[in-house]
Amino acid sequence: MERDVKIVISLIILANLLKRSPFYTFLYLAAIIISSRKLWKSLPRLYITALIVGFFAELIGTRVCLPFGCYYYKNLQPQIYGVALSVPLTWGIFGFFSYLTAYQFFKKQSQRILFASFLMVIIDLAVDPIMTSWDAWIWETITSLNWFGIPWINYLGWFLTSLIFFTIYESTSKVKISEDLYKFGALIYLLEMATFVVYAPSKVRIPTIWAFLTSLIVLTLSYILQRWQR
Repeated sequence: MERDVKIVISLIILANLLKRSPFYTFLYLAAIIISSRKLWKSLPRLYITALIVGFFAELIGTRVCLPFGCYYYKNLQPQIYGVALSVPLTWGIFGFFSYLTAYQFFKKQSQRILFASFLMVIIDLAVDPIMTSWDAWIWETITSLNWFGIPWINYLGWFLTSLIFFTIYESTSKVKISEDLYKFGALIYLLEMATFVVYAPSKVRIPTIWAFLTSLIVLTLSYILQRWQR
C-alpha cells in the first residue's frame, strides 16, 4: 500500500472518530489534498464542483423551495445568504466517498454517476433526521410520504443535485483513481454510515440504523454483482 493511501485512510478514520467536531471537515480536506497529489489528481475538481453546485442548490432551495422543498437554516452557523457554510463543504466530502465507492464497482461512466447519486441519497437518510433533531434547519414542507418527518421531495432533490455535479465532473475530467485508493471505497462509505448510527441522538437512531442497513445491503449486492460479472 502506498504511503499516501495509508495517510488518507488514517485521516478518514480519525475524521469519523471526531465526526461531531469541526475537525471532521478539516481532516477530510487534508485527506482530499493528499489524495489529489498522485492517487486521484482530478479530485479537487470534483470537490469544488460539488461545493459550488451544492451551495447554489441550497441557496435556491431556501428561497423558492426547489429542489428540496421548503426549509430554512436555524442553529447551523455561520451562514452566508441564509445557507450554512458547512453544508456546501459537506456536499464535497460526501461526493468524494460516494463517487469513490461507485468507481470501485462501475467502470461505465453513466453507471458510476447514477450509483454515486443514489449513494448520496442513502447518506441523507441518516444525515437529515440527525440535523433536524438539532434544529440545524427547519422543514416547512410537510408531505404524507416522508422519511421520519423529512419530505420525500428532499431526497429527489439530493439525487438531482448529486446527478448534476457528478455529471459535470465526469464531462470535464479524465477520471483516473489509483486502485490502492478506490479498493477502500465501500469500506469508507460503510464506516461513515456506521458512525452516523454511533453519534446520532437516541431519538433519531432508528433512521440511521435503517440507512446503515440499506447501505450494507446495496454495497453487498453490488459486490456480488461485480464478482459474478467477472
